[in-house]
Formats: sequence, C-alpha cells, structure tokens
Amino acid sequence: MMNRFSRVWGLCQGAALLGFLSPVVAVEKPEFYQDVYPFLKANCLACHNKTTAKAGLNMETPELMIQGGDSGPSIVPGKSAESLLIEASVHSPDLEMPPPNNKSGAVKLTDAEIAVLKTWIDQGAKAGVQAERQVTFKALAPGIDPIYSLALTKDGRHAVCGRGHRLFLYDLATRQLVAEITDPAVKGGGAHRAMVQSLAFSPDGTRLASGSFREVKLWERETVSAEAPAVAAPKPADEAMLKKIAETGKVAILNHQLSADGKVLVTGCADGSVRVWDVASAKSLAELRGSAAVVKDMAAHEWTVARETLEQAFQKADIAKIEAQNKALDELLKKAQEAIVAMQKVLPEKQKAVKPAQDEKANAQKAVDEVLAKIKAVPEGKPDAALEKALKDAQEKLAPFTMKETSALAAVSATENNIKDAEAEVKRINDSKAKNAKAIEAANAAITAAKQSQDKATAALAAAKATLTKPSAKPVAVALSADGQRAAAVFDDGRLTVWAVATGTAVEDQAGPAAPNATLAARQDGAFTATAPEGASRVAGAPVRWVLERTLGGEKEPLLFADRVNAVKFSPDGKLLATGGGEPSRSGDLTLFDLATGKATATWKDRHSDIVMSLDFSPDGKRLASGAADKIARVTEIASGKQVNLLEGHTHYVMGVAFRADGRVLASAGADGVVISWDMILGERKKKIEGWTKEVTSLQFIGATNQIVTSAGDNRVRIVNDEGGEVRSIAGLPDFMQAAASTANGATVVGGGEDSTLRIWNGTDGKELAAFAAK
Repeated sequence: MMNRFSRVWGLCQGAALLGFLSPVVAVEKPEFYQDVYPFLKANCLACHNKTTAKAGLNMETPELMIQGGDSGPSIVPGKSAESLLIEASVHSPDLEMPPPNNKSGAVKLTDAEIAVLKTWIDQGAKAGVQAERQVTFKALAPGIDPIYSLALTKDGRHAVCGRGHRLFLYDLATRQLVAEITDPAVKGGGAHRAMVQSLAFSPDGTRLASGSFREVKLWERETVSAEAPAVAAPKPADEAMLKKIAETGKVAILNHQLSADGKVLVTGCADGSVRVWDVASAKSLAELRGSAAVVKDMAAHEWTVARETLEQAFQKADIAKIEAQNKALDELLKKAQEAIVAMQKVLPEKQKAVKPAQDEKANAQKAVDEVLAKIKAVPEGKPDAALEKALKDAQEKLAPFTMKETSALAAVSATENNIKDAEAEVKRINDSKAKNAKAIEAANAAITAAKQSQDKATAALAAAKATLTKPSAKPVAVALSADGQRAAAVFDDGRLTVWAVATGTAVEDQAGPAAPNATLAARQDGAFTATAPEGASRVAGAPVRWVLERTLGGEKEPLLFADRVNAVKFSPDGKLLATGGGEPSRSGDLTLFDLATGKATATWKDRHSDIVMSLDFSPDGKRLASGAADKIARVTEIASGKQVNLLEGHTHYVMGVAFRADGRVLASAGADGVVISWDMILGERKKKIEGWTKEVTSLQFIGATNQIVTSAGDNRVRIVNDEGGEVRSIAGLPDFMQAAASTANGATVVGGGEDSTLRIWNGTDGKELAAFAAK
C-alpha cells in the first residue's frame, strides 16, 4: 500500500511531470544548469547537498564546488586536469565517485558526461543562469483520491476533506454532502491541480485555506441571496392521521405540514417542541427543541466548564509538586536545625580548649625567647654548641604547642562557620517555603476562581438545558424541506428556527417581531420563508457557497512556495495564516500571511532542515509550533521571529503538533509511532505516549481538555490524554488513517485516510454514525 509518506517526493502526487534525463551529447559551450547539473543531480547530489554534505562537500552550485570540502576545492576553474571532481569521475585508483553499490543508486558518469564536465571546467566553470523549473500538471489517475487532510469548523457544524485534488464539504448536523468546492480555473474540475495536502477553517468558520503543490487557496463562504420558488404547497394531513399521531405521541398538535410524498409529518406542539413523524407507523423520527442561540450558549458553557476543570487540575498538580518540595525542605530544615544545635553544644568546649593551648604555647615560646636572649648576649653573636642545642630543644618543644593552639582555634572557627552555614541554610529554606506558601496561596486562589467560574457555567448550562424542556414560546407554523433533512418553525415570540432532522440540532435562528399568525413555506433551494400577516417576510436557512477569494503562490507567484504546502493554520484572531512546507530533504519553511492584504508579513526560511509537516498557534496567538521531517518540533515567537523552544524526542517525521487550550502543554505526533506531550513552562518532555504500531499521522487536543484525538497508519483513530492514558480506540478500520479531528465537546469525531472515506463517529462510545465514500 502506497501512502502519503511512501510516495516518491519527485512525483508531485502524480500531477507534475518534471521530464526525463536525455542522453548527454557533446556541447561546445556547456551551460551549468542545462548541461552539467542534471547528471550531477542524478549521481552526486544525494550525498553532497546542503543537508548531507559528505566529506564537507556541497556540489549544488559551482561556487560551492570551488569552495570544496575536506580535501580542498573539487574543481579548479580552467584546469580540469587538476580538478578532484574529474579524478573521482573517471574512477582513478585513488579516488572513485560515486562508489560502487551505493545506497543512492548513483552510477559512474558516462564518457560523454565526463567530457562535458571537463569542457565546462576548462571554460571557467561558470554558473550561468538557473532557469525556473517548469511544472506541467497532468490529470490524476483514476482512483487516486486518498484523504490526506480534513478540517472541522470550530462550532463542529461542517467538515471538509480533500480527496486527491478535490474538496468536499459536509454538514455534520444533517449528515450529508453539502457541496464540492471548486475553482473554475482548474481544467477538468477540482479545487487544485495537484493533491490537497492541508486544510484549515478560520476561527469564525467563514474562510477555508487549502494547501497543495506550490499554492494555497483561500475560500470564502457566501450566502446565496437569490430568490427561489417555494416548494408546491403540500396537502394537509387528514384528521384521523393527526389524531393517531397525537394519541401515540401523547402531544397536543397546534399546526402541521405533510411532506410532498405524504410519508413524513412535521408538527408544532403545545409543549413548545417541533416533532417529525413517520406517517405509516406514527413513530417519532425527531423531537426538535431549543434554538441555535441556546446551542451556541451551551457550547460556550461546556467549554468554560472544561477549561476550568483543566485549570483546577493544573493548579492542584502544581500544589502537589510544591507540597512535595516543602516536604523535602522540611527534612533539610530539620537537618540544618539539628546541625546548629549540635554545633552550639560543642562550641563552648572547643572555645574552652583554646586558652590552655595558648598558655602552653606562650610558656614554650618564653623558653625559646630566653635562649635567643642568651645567644644575643654572646660576644659577636656566635653561640656555643650548648646554646645551639638548647635553642633547638626549645623550638622542638614549641612546635607541638603551636600546632595544638592552631588546631584549637581552627576547631572553634570551623564550628562557628558550620553554625553560620547552617543558619544561612535555614534562612534559604525558610525563604523557599515562604515563596512556596505564596505560590500555594496563589494556586488556591486560582482554584477558587476556576471553581466559581465552573459552577457559574455549570448552572448556566443547566439553565440552558432547562429551556429545552420548558420553552417559553409555542410554534405557530412549521415546515419541512423538500429533501426532509431540515425542519423549521416560527414561534409566537417571532423567533424563526431551523433544525437538522438527523441530529436534532438547531442550526439557525432569526429574531423577529411577535407574529402569532405567521405562515412558513419551504423553498426549492432548501431555505424557508416566514411571512407575517401584514406581508413582511424573512428567509432562514438560505444556501451558502464557497468561492475562491485569492490564491497565494500558484501560477502568478510560482516561487512563493518551494514545493508542497503541507500545513496551513489560521491564528486565533483569524487575522493571520501560517503555512509550512519547504524543499524535501533541504529546507523547512514557515510563512505568515496578513489575510487582509494577502501579503507575507514574515518568512522564516530554513527554520527546519527538512519539510514542515504540521503547524499550530498557541491559544494567545503569540507562538507558532511547527513539526517537520527533520524529526524536530520547534516553537517560534511570532513578534520577534526567534525560536523559543527546540523539542527533540522523535526518531522520525513530526507529523502533527497541537497546543493544549491553556498553552501549558504541546503535543507532537511522530511517524515513529509515538506521541510526546511537552511541558511548555519548563520546555521539556512531559510524557512519551506509546501504543501505536505505525505512523501517528495527526493529532488535536479535544476542546479545553487534556484529551488528544489521533489518527495513525495502524488503521486506528485513538484518543489518549496527555499523561499517556488511553481514553478510547476506534480500531479495525479498513485502511491507513491520515487525519482525524474532534468537535470541541468531544461528541463527534471525524477521520479519513487511504480508502477515501470520511467517517463520523460518536465521540463518547466510538460508534460509527455516518460514512461518506468518494463519488
């Protein structure tokens, strides 16, 4: 099975034909890039390039070859006979390159190639002008439509996936394909000319970025405002049918509308609900309550509850660490205090020993001084042997007393210093404990604030849920879309709401004046028109379309991106777009674009030594994390452009990076089958999470929790927490999974991979809810 990572880079996903090497023929005046570079690239550059310069030699330009490597210049302009490159190319006894049976598949240069190389060197080894690489796109082969990337809107309403070079948008509320997003300029249809490598929605869900070969396209959501005819007015349901349904469902029906085929009935009920029924069985198909505003409020409250839960867990863990430190400090404090007591106990004894030692030394010194006085009194200062012996004996007696005094004083000094050191240690420990006490106080205050916020959000969430069962308004008119996927109702307080029947989710609201006698009609385009008795009307559920706003790179700016754009990400405020890519095995580039102008505001070339595979902004938008094929994750400070973290731990490509909602943890996914969580406060590894047998291809934190949803090549979508615990595993999928994402509340998970099918699961139990295959 070929997948995204085993395909040959140079194929450009089957869409770019770069040409084949033609046999080299004699050239009178060889040009480097036209006549020499092609056979050097095929047989030399694999081992002598920017990232792999064996023997210190880079052969990518004439200047670098003249500069040479460990053995000196590889070429001498005008003197091919003195150039090491020629010596190696002809396979001299002392030097032969490329070596036989090499791993790169390089072969010895032909006689014709060596002749061209010699001529070029003898003529001065000039660089010439490098022509722009021409890329000719061809249609992808039938069946080449894997899902390499997908994205969810922040509200979890829509999902988009790339299949081959095409984009498909799905409504997760109605669980149906909404549209294929296309660029009319792409011949044969589709969004791009090459494979879709990366996707991201803006925070507000009104923009979509898609990355492909050397280009990023920005798509904008537009509401279709054109008038559309109404669906033919369906016939009313007969009284017997309504009575049966009312009795079966134990509801009082205020108004109703029958579907065009007469098989489905939508009713407005006295309990404030809107219900959809199967006419034949009189069974309820859906009970629709609430409004889009309530859904939005509930999502916000759920996020707050999760965020504050995370905050409390962090602060409690921090307190536990500080308390462990305090426990260790208490042990040190006890030892320091015991040392002070012990030293103070022995100090008087040591001080007492000083005076006798000093007296003994003084007496011995007096004896020495007396002998010296006698010697001084001798004529001409020449003592006899007896005096000399007496002096020697007195000095020998003085030495041990001097040593004894020195030892006594040293013992006192050492004891006093030990007391001072222990007292300093006590102060340091007490200062640390005081600092820790303040930290614990601050952490407890943060816990209290988080708990209050959580309780407030929990109460607000409960109140919002209560409005679903105890609504304050009653439906005065109902309607069902022609395809039966959406239902709408006008309420007596003027609100107009549209629901997705499949999930019961309220997807749109419109406020309006109280209209107890309003009417409601479905339109052929799927929208609904509410009309008040005085003639005023409004439309809800109007269809939307995605149109191309602008293209970054592409034909107009072919050099903006070196190769495929493997990652795109909007900043949290939606004002910037970050892109990641680079030239395979040579560079990993990051670029920031101002979405108001479409211009690059910052470019960090070679931030990585190989292509960038993944990106994520920190929650505050101040940092950008990037993972690359160089096996490293890096974090860049956006304001300064400085690298603030270099995170090494993977042994293969870093396929995904994601910040936790509080910004304190970054997770990275590797082609080594490992996820690593990083402590961004300390800048070090927090946990190495294992359990995958193949590449972990993507990851995302779920909402404001510590849970991470991942996709992998072992045919699984797996949810773990950042401490390494497994939450859920959706296993036994048909093929290699390339991407997965989750709604903020974790209720819905989507994933896709090599089999081209976008799957939707219930995030709480892992059951499949829908599967959308390629068409």
